[in-house]
This record gives sequence, structure tokens and C-alpha cells, in this order.
Amino acid sequence: MIAEISYLGAIRKAVVDLQKPLTLFCGPNSTGKTYLSYLLYAILENGDYVESKGLDKIVKYFSEHKEFTISKELVEGFIQDVATSMKSNLGSIFGIGDTAVDKLFSQFELSLILSEGDYERIIEFPCRLISKNGEKEIGIVKDASSDKVIYQINGETSGIERDSLVELRLMINHFFRLLCFRNSGGVRMLTVERNSIYTFKTELSLGRNELIDRIQQKSGRSELDILDIVNSSSRRYPLAVRSSLRIANDLDNVQKFNSPYYNIAELIEKGILQGEVKITRTGDVEFISDKVGKTKHLPIHLTSSIVKTMSSLVIYLKHIARKGDLLIIDEPEMNFHPNVQISLLRIFTILTKLDLRIIISTHSDYMIRELNNLIMAGTIYKKDAQLVKELGYEESMLLNKNDIAVKYFNYGRLKRLLDVVDVKVEDDGFAIESIDNTINEQNRITETLFDRLQEI
Repeated sequence: MIAEISYLGAIRKAVVDLQKPLTLFCGPNSTGKTYLSYLLYAILENGDYVESKGLDKIVKYFSEHKEFTISKELVEGFIQDVATSMKSNLGSIFGIGDTAVDKLFSQFELSLILSEGDYERIIEFPCRLISKNGEKEIGIVKDASSDKVIYQINGETSGIERDSLVELRLMINHFFRLLCFRNSGGVRMLTVERNSIYTFKTELSLGRNELIDRIQQKSGRSELDILDIVNSSSRRYPLAVRSSLRIANDLDNVQKFNSPYYNIAELIEKGILQGEVKITRTGDVEFISDKVGKTKHLPIHLTSSIVKTMSSLVIYLKHIARKGDLLIIDEPEMNFHPNVQISLLRIFTILTKLDLRIIISTHSDYMIRELNNLIMAGTIYKKDAQLVKELGYEESMLLNKNDIAVKYFNYGRLKRLLDVVDVKVEDDGFAIESIDNTINEQNRITETLFDRLQEI
């Protein structure tokens, strides 16, 4: 799926293909990289009801015939209805009030377009949505490689009762959300708040402290507007942060599932953290360092910054990630020594080969240079595999230049707005102008000072 965005904060125009194995957001600070990441996350994660005339017609047809046929026109119409609905959800997405939305995003526009292979993927995708109503189990079902959707009660094709039409409308809406936006996998965003999310999860909890605070503030009034309390609470943090908080407060259940990427998480633990990130029975996070022995369990707030920051990624790869997911990481280099940044980047490229899509925003020259090395190594591997192996690279790490998209954020002539530009990726990689200019200027100053030092 391709997202075309206009007037998102400082961004006048941006186009992102969400099916790309690896996407890089680069550029100076305060150019909209996090804004765009929040929006892309919300497009795939938001499950709100969407007004759709196309689906309204389907509900009517479905209620009479107990089945319908999916068409490309219907899918395209629904995803554009979702795009249109995002404007009314910006407050929730960014954790701000309506006044701020009007000031910051008054011209915002979004279009969603099927990319090559998307419709075929939707048809291939088996989708089954079940709702229990007393003893009845109501289902909307589409088999793999089929364009037929059928209505079932307790596993059998059945007529639709009149009093079920409202529920049917909601189910069809959610069914199409799953079909169109989850056919490749789910989505997860690791925001910059990840370095403290487990340390302060109780204090930051949306379900407890905010509700208590709001009730205390309003306790002098004769009436409490519960809806007002809920609405104000729901916008305390951006959607991606709220989702992280929900996961942090449900770790006792999260740990019951083992992800297919569990072994990659163990590579991070052994090779980078030199210890184990562990979830206790009560849902707290601890770290067991290889350096001090297995008997000493450190609570997360007593661990080093690298453990605090990396724990979210480790837990995601151990217990949450599924094949086809999109993982968005804001500044993955945060708190990390250069050698850790390089090791982590190699792990990212391995994950893209294992059917995990990744978007990262970065200022790290080390990560960019290592990406270029992996692209060059991938280019020459067939002709000189021995050299690539001697340099410490495994085939699973190597990149094809066509599997990476690089987006450059920087102000041009327009000082207040910018167009997100595609950086061309060659056989020898790519260059990020703002980073190269900074390094070149620093080198020039160093050389000038060094030369003068020799003269003294």
C-alpha cells in the first residue's frame, strides 16, 4: 500500500510504499520524521469505525444474499474512505486537542493507493471474523485464494436476522480493516519513549492515574462528565505511545506467546546486551546479566541505558512479532555505542529477509555507512563471496538496492515547508547530504587546526 501525504506539519508532500522491506527516514531535526511515523502507524493500527458508502451497499446486499464477492473497486473505495477518516482522528493520533489539530493540520490530506501485488495479496489472505452473541457464534468468513465472503452462524451458512443488522455493519467494517490493512501482518512502533516505558509503566498508565487525576480535579463539581474524562484521557499521549503503554501493562499475558523471531531476540541478548531480558509472572521486566550470574535479577530501572532502550525491541521480537509485520523505530541508535549501532543494523537487515518490514528514522552516520557496506557487499557477493565473508558478513545480512527506500527530509527554498525526497540507491549505496556536509565541515576544521598546530 502506498500512502500519499500532504501538509502534515512541516511536510508539504511525502509518498511512502508500506510494502518496502526496509525504509529509511533521514534528515535534520524537526523536519517531520516522527510525525510521519506516527501517521503511518495509525493508518495500519487504527480500528475505528469508518463511514463508507461502498460498505453500506455491501451490508444491504449481504443481508439479503448471505454472501458477496470482493472486487478491486470495493477495496480501493474502502481504503480511500479510511484515508478520508484519518483527518478526524488526528487529535487521537498525535495526542492533542481539536484546537491544536486545527492550527497544525488544517490543510492535511491523505490518499491510500494499492501498490503492485496488494489486491492479489488480499485475495490470497484467509480472513475470519467471529462474534459471540449468547450461544450464537456469528462469523464473516473468506477462505484463502477466494474472493467470496460468506455469513455463518455456528459455522454454518445462515440467514441474517433483522436485529443483527447493526452488528453486521460493525463486523463488515472491521472485517475490511483486517482484510485490507492486516493481510501482510500487524504494525508496531518503538517510539523514543521506549527507554522509560517499562520503568514508568505504572505511573504512566492511562487506565489508573489519569482517571484518578481527572476525578480529583472535578470532585468539587456536582456532576462528573464521564465522557469528557474518557475523551481527555484518550488524548494524553500519541496513539503509538498509548499502544506501547497497553503492551507494557499486559506483559504477564504478552509473554505467553513465543514469536517466530524469538531466536533473533536471543542474538541481541547474547551478542549485544550480554544478558537476558525477562518478564516476571507479575508482568515486570528484569535483566539477568551474564557478568554477575543467573541469581541476580536487576529490575529494569536499575539497568544501563542500553538495556532500558533495547528491552522493547527484545520483548517485541520474543513475544509480539509475527511474519509480515511492519516495525517502525524512531532513532534506533539512541544511547548506543557505534559498534552496537552497526550490530543492530545488521540484525535489521536479517529481519527484512525473514519477512519483517522495517521503517527507521536515523541520524546515525554509522548506520548509514553500514547500510552502504551491506548494499555493496550484496552487489559483489555472487562474484566474490569469499571477500564478503572475510569482511565478516553473512549472506543473510546482505541487501539488494531495490529492497531499500531512502527518504530525505530537509527544508529547501521554502523555509516553512518541505517535500520528502527519494534518495537514489546505487550499487555502492546512497548519500545523505546533511550528514555528509556536517562531517566534511568537521574534517575541514580538524585538518586546519592540525596543520596550524604543526606550525607552532
